[in-house]
Amino acid sequence: MMRQWTVTTHIPEVQPQAWIVPHELWPLYIKETVLEEEALPSIPEGSFLTMHLNSHLVLVVHAAPVRQLRQKVYREAAQNAAKMGAQSVGVWIKGMARESLPSVITGLEQGFYRYVGLKSAAPVQSVTVVAGEDQESGLVRLVRIAQAQSLTRDWVNMPPNEKSPEDLALEYQKDAPSSVTFHAYHEQDLFEMGAGGILAVGSGSTRPPVLLEGRYHGNGEGPWLALVGKGITFDSGGISLKPAEGMGRLKGDMAGSAAVMAALRVVADLALPINLMALAPLAENLPGGGAYRPGDVLTMLDNTRVEIISTDAEGRLVLADALTFARQNGAAAVVDIATLTGANVVALGGIRAALITNDASLGQLVAQAGDQMEEPVWELPHDPEYAHLNDSTIADLKNSGGRPAGTVSAGLFIGHFAKETPWAHLDIAGLAFSGQDGAGATGYGAALLVELCRLWSAQAQ
Repeated sequence: MMRQWTVTTHIPEVQPQAWIVPHELWPLYIKETVLEEEALPSIPEGSFLTMHLNSHLVLVVHAAPVRQLRQKVYREAAQNAAKMGAQSVGVWIKGMARESLPSVITGLEQGFYRYVGLKSAAPVQSVTVVAGEDQESGLVRLVRIAQAQSLTRDWVNMPPNEKSPEDLALEYQKDAPSSVTFHAYHEQDLFEMGAGGILAVGSGSTRPPVLLEGRYHGNGEGPWLALVGKGITFDSGGISLKPAEGMGRLKGDMAGSAAVMAALRVVADLALPINLMALAPLAENLPGGGAYRPGDVLTMLDNTRVEIISTDAEGRLVLADALTFARQNGAAAVVDIATLTGANVVALGGIRAALITNDASLGQLVAQAGDQMEEPVWELPHDPEYAHLNDSTIADLKNSGGRPAGTVSAGLFIGHFAKETPWAHLDIAGLAFSGQDGAGATGYGAALLVELCRLWSAQAQ
């Protein structure tokens, strides 16, 4: 059951069992709650103090002025409130700087989060945010985005045996807003349309691939923005098998598609004036008897011929076909998002997502959305020389340009299929899943995509 968040401008009559209060807003909190002034001891930056006032648990947070550290300390405070048994939590936001709000709200929801597949329910059932009148409408949107991040985490954290491509396609459609319509293209449909990339990646599994299309029509005859998310429900690497250590985390290789489908729901819930197409190419990459092989040459949906260098470079193949589908079905611009390359972790260290684009204005919108939602990106070069790393001697392209500039060449492989359509690519490898445990999904990307839709819709009016 989704946690209930309420945004209000006043202290509720029935006070929550616990309060989370920013260190810098403590005097305002004390004044409005009519509590006796309580001098705070020194709280080291990046930590929180737990205290009891008038039978209420109060956690006072002294956050560092750094995005990830601020998000971390609010996540830890929320986790502590949950561990101490609070079922209802109040959060004092009134007076906080606007630019800090995304990391605070998402950090709190991350801390309250508990994987839905666990037998025990999440202890925190309701959260009341006390905000200023000028903050209220923006916070309602942030709360909805934070809830979508938790939904994204649920999907990513699901065990791979419970999310075959067909199962996940159904999960993405379950309880979606009525203003969203879906169409699932199954194996025979993909064969008839000629989606050679998606079909090849799924050929080693007994559980066939699916291309799921979701649409929200909110802007009449206006242009369509397409969001495309990589949806590899489990990535063993195929015949180019990955090392066994840590392979279980590769159940999260569909995090891009989860972010896209969660963003679609928020856009519809907020009734943004945009026409949005969301595509999830879903496949399981296994080394079965029918699996595609290194050395194969595939014919893609747009008839591009691709030489397979590695079956572990599979995400770009499903994204390429989905991007072609978007372009052929009316998309005026396309943004894809994927846990694509390990090289992205080396290049950017899990701090920023990589951005590659063929259109400066679209790239600027993506970067602006990332900055505003504190999911920042960094644009990588796209010189023609990098694209030539994907040249093949026996086909139009090869699916791996090798280790040098691996994030760039992988992105530009996808960009080949954009043709002249404005396109941007986000590599979120290193950002979508953290830690070694089975519930390490972060929900990264959903917030950026919703904000991108809001900015793009304003520009498209």
